[in-house]
Amino acid sequence: MRKPQVVLTNWFVVAHGGMDVYKAPETVRSCLAGDVVGHPDFNDGHHVTTSPIVGPVSIRDGKIIETANTLYLLDGPHPKYKAWCASNSYECVS
Repeated sequence: MRKPQVVLTNWFVVAHGGMDVYKAPETVRSCLAGDVVGHPDFNDGHHVTTSPIVGPVSIRDGKIIETANTLYLLDGPHPKYKAWCASNSYECVS
């Protein structure tokens, strides 16, 4: 089965299932949240939280993140997430 490739705008990183203080940080799986464009199951602009990230796939035109069922082309992080990254010395893909 070929995974659909959709655009994710105003994205930010979230923890899968929320943060559990009794769980070791290295076991927490990351997901993305944001607004989708071109998703086969949602209208454009629908806010989604993805399944856990399987891995990044680098391409020349941007950054594609792979989940279990979908490839997400990142198109601009949420402004608050971008500011948080800058204030915490994290690089944030634009």
